[in-house]
Amino acid sequence: MSDKERARRVEEIERGRMSAEELSWALRGVNRAAAEVDQALANRIGLRLGDYSAMGHVMSQEGAPLGPVELGNRLGISTGSATELVDRLERAGHLVRLREGKDRRRVSLRPSEEAVERILTELRPLFDSLDALTDDFTPAEQSAIHRYLRLAAQQLTDFADELGQAVRTERPQSPQRDL
Repeated sequence: MSDKERARRVEEIERGRMSAEELSWALRGVNRAAAEVDQALANRIGLRLGDYSAMGHVMSQEGAPLGPVELGNRLGISTGSATELVDRLERAGHLVRLREGKDRRRVSLRPSEEAVERILTELRPLFDSLDALTDDFTPAEQSAIHRYLRLAAQQLTDFADELGQAVRTERPQSPQRDL
């Protein structure tokens, strides 16, 4: 079964379980495809999916410090597992630890220039094809699509925050899972 056939079958199963507007189904397809890109890119650059996810958190923190403890919290792993993860990524040359400011105990994580370059180089063909895709739409259509995607991204972020908050509230004593 081809990837397209598999994706089509997954959507048929999902549609049988719940109803949604066509734009919502299309967005679910985009999310599913993005997850497949993440998995394929992680494999291509030799990272475990969890390590790749960690790199995504570190790379998205431009200008805001993110330390090993905060990274562990975002990934839902223990402090010890987060330290092990950071050690592994640092040894592999994917990120660096920086001690900044007056409190030299405070460590912030930054992606290495080599890691950023490698990931962006691998993603360049995708970015180029997505940019070219916009030529198929009028400026008014582009504006509507942009607005929808920005609002949908905010809805997804808000929902993730709500789920995270519910987990913290419902199970404050539960142990975190390890990688």
